[in-house]
Amino acid sequence: MRGAGRRILLVLLDGAADRPASELGGETPLEAAETPALDRLVTDGVSGLVDVGPPGTPMPSDRAHARLFGYDPESVPRRGVLEARGLGVEVPETGVTCSASFARLEPAAEPPGTVTDRSLSGSREQCRDAAEAIGAFETAGVSVSFEYTWKNRGLLTLESAAPLDPGVTDTDPFESGLPVVRPEATANADDSDAAARTADALAAYTRWSVERLRDTASDVVLSKWAGMPTHPEPFAGRHGMEAVSLTPKPVLAGLTDTLGMDVIDPPDGYDRRATAVREALDTAEFVYAHYPEPDEVAHAGTPREKKRELEAIDRSLSGVVEAVLERDFVAIVTADHTTPSVGNVVHSGEAVPITMTASTARTDAVTSTGERNAATGGLGRIDGTDVLRIARSLGDRVLLDGLRRTPGGGTVPTTDVRPLFEEDPP
Repeated sequence: MRGAGRRILLVLLDGAADRPASELGGETPLEAAETPALDRLVTDGVSGLVDVGPPGTPMPSDRAHARLFGYDPESVPRRGVLEARGLGVEVPETGVTCSASFARLEPAAEPPGTVTDRSLSGSREQCRDAAEAIGAFETAGVSVSFEYTWKNRGLLTLESAAPLDPGVTDTDPFESGLPVVRPEATANADDSDAAARTADALAAYTRWSVERLRDTASDVVLSKWAGMPTHPEPFAGRHGMEAVSLTPKPVLAGLTDTLGMDVIDPPDGYDRRATAVREALDTAEFVYAHYPEPDEVAHAGTPREKKRELEAIDRSLSGVVEAVLERDFVAIVTADHTTPSVGNVVHSGEAVPITMTASTARTDAVTSTGERNAATGGLGRIDGTDVLRIARSLGDRVLLDGLRRTPGGGTVPTTDVRPLFEEDPP
């Protein structure tokens, strides 16, 4: 048995943090949005800023989430493996798995093979049809297989009797106007020879995909985020809580599954998702509720559209907020990174706002949601890996520092200890 502390809810508004927008009078979408449900948590809680990664570093969602869950991102598999697990694709223990995508090239450009279209938004059905043509390839004892997943995307898996290593550069430049990148072993690869073998196989496959995709809607298969399975400490062991994850995103379903959470694919619609969150709180000690939509709207829309999306999410959360306050739960509301809805960057490195609400919290004077409001709050500026420990402290789920109830130590107030006397003491 573990200590009977308060249950904890993490509401993760993916990419909700933003930059000031002139069309919103110099406010960010989060500052401009009408969010009475979230404001209630802010008023009853304590706010601050989180550097999810090293200050100023733009974080991808998988690595940002790993830190928010209290893990070093290097201890969990890279995104290719996580996407595969989230999509139910088997990942070989000794193979390398990459995220892959179809793209268009401009062969006449300088340098040759310049990427012109990485999304192929008008040709996604043709991508599904083309997958069979590039599904299996052999080179120098390495088998490479492609499995189509969705949109213009898929997964590349490399297997070999000889060692492979995921420490390789991406062939996907992650930006149009740049050439397909030559795969090479990275400077910090664990096994440089195995990484070189992996890179050579990816280079051969990428060239082959160009030949196979001639006269189709795409020109090449690009790869990125190569990874191999790792075995991080389960979330329940690290934090002393049985956890439920509600996320519609495969990469984060894969991450939370890797950490041993019970993964639920939430229903469509914000109101139905909120109902699923309340139901999960009836049984789970920790509930992670993921809302990817602010990030998606920021990438494709405008600050005003992002503001409206945040307001729609807030309207659905009134019942969740009521349950948190009535049942004496701990609530965390934050983002995993800043996603500017203006400009031409994917993510940016500014700190994100955070609110923690609990009956035990030393509340501050902040009463409304937003980046600059949170910056004045009582939490100050904290590191992403500290978020859950602080929330667990508010939930009375942290052991006194220095105690050693188990050989592994740790901060979980477990009562599941090994007794000295198996019978009555002498």
